[in-house]
Amino acid sequence: MILATGSAYVGPLVDAISHARLSNYRSFFSPTSDNETLGLYQWNDDVSGCLFRAMSLLEIVLRNQFHKALGCRFGAVGPTGGKDWFNHLNLNPDSRDKVKKITHRKRHGTWLPRNPMPSPDDVVSKLTFGFWSHLLDVTHDATGQTLKWGEILVDVVPGHRMRQPTQWRQPERDALFARLDLCNEIRNRIAHHEPIWKLGPLLQEARARSGVTPVIVAPAPTTPADVIDRLSVYYDRMMELLKWLSPDVAAAYRGCESDARCRMLLTNEALDHYRNRRTLGTVQLDHFLGERRLAKVLKYASRHRQPVALKRGDAVVGHWTSHAK
Repeated sequence: MILATGSAYVGPLVDAISHARLSNYRSFFSPTSDNETLGLYQWNDDVSGCLFRAMSLLEIVLRNQFHKALGCRFGAVGPTGGKDWFNHLNLNPDSRDKVKKITHRKRHGTWLPRNPMPSPDDVVSKLTFGFWSHLLDVTHDATGQTLKWGEILVDVVPGHRMRQPTQWRQPERDALFARLDLCNEIRNRIAHHEPIWKLGPLLQEARARSGVTPVIVAPAPTTPADVIDRLSVYYDRMMELLKWLSPDVAAAYRGCESDARCRMLLTNEALDHYRNRRTLGTVQLDHFLGERRLAKVLKYASRHRQPVALKRGDAVVGHWTSHAK
């Protein structure tokens, strides 16, 4: 999102977003003007967008890893090749209902199978992120046989340091549950348009059970610098989970523009840049015949901390933002 600057826009933007929604930014970041407040709001929106792009990839890889690992062990082959393993596990009632809402429709109070019946691949693609963490609660298949989670998880997270089935004891499975639960919480905050920087205490990666209470590793952020540090921790944990699921995909993502932009946004310099936002400039790429001329213009923009939109004709093809002092 790019919010226009200038006094003519500030009032209407504040009214449109609402004073109530911006009040959290004012109380935590102590901006000195509405323009600063809008800059902070835009920073939150851009960070959320970057995290959501990473989360979308993570969610796809996560469900496919479970789908492959469980499909190798349970189910009948569907029309597109995937197996309906979810019909062969003793799922908890909530998880069973999530599957049923995809495979059936309710008519006059009665659940009827959809026609045509969704393929196993279609069912898996529609399951929520939260479904996968609670899948770890399943202990038996539909015949009453105990699930060998150690063997399954070795296939689900081949990039994890625990590569032997015997290593996946209950505490280790609970730590994985906590990581999945954290990612689901981040995803839901973004999806519900909640400020991504409003965070509670950082808990130990464990699960509350009889005799086990996750301890607080770090208190809730109280300063903007604390927020940057905490969001960086969360992003690193997302990327580590992606590496556990697929080292190759994680390596490919580590070298892409979205990752670089997210890491750039999660700095104190970037936050200050958004707080003191400037009018967006324009660089028309069609006017430059060589890289050296373009580099000089972008260097000048960096020196003056001027964000610019890169255009070809009328189309915006990228943005340039630097925090050089």
